[in-house]
Amino acid sequence: MPKYRLTYGTDDEFFAQTAGEVVPMLHDRHVTGGIDNERGFLRRLAMEMCEWNGKNYCFHSRDALAKSMIENGLLEMID
Repeated sequence: MPKYRLTYGTDDEFFAQTAGEVVPMLHDRHVTGGIDNERGFLRRLAMEMCEWNGKNYCFHSRDALAKSMIENGLLEMID
């Protein structure tokens, strides 16, 4: 199973089948509440990441957001 490193706020490493599995992990550790559905969370997360480093993030699916995170240096496969 691939190992990923997330560098967003803190450095976290996790094992997942796909990079898109970072979304539930981020949802579980997210500080502010109020968004239960995944679509709303993806949108909010993409906006936060845009503010974080000024880059663009697609959020129409888990995999699209993860791909944007990889392209913008927040997520990488390390093993």
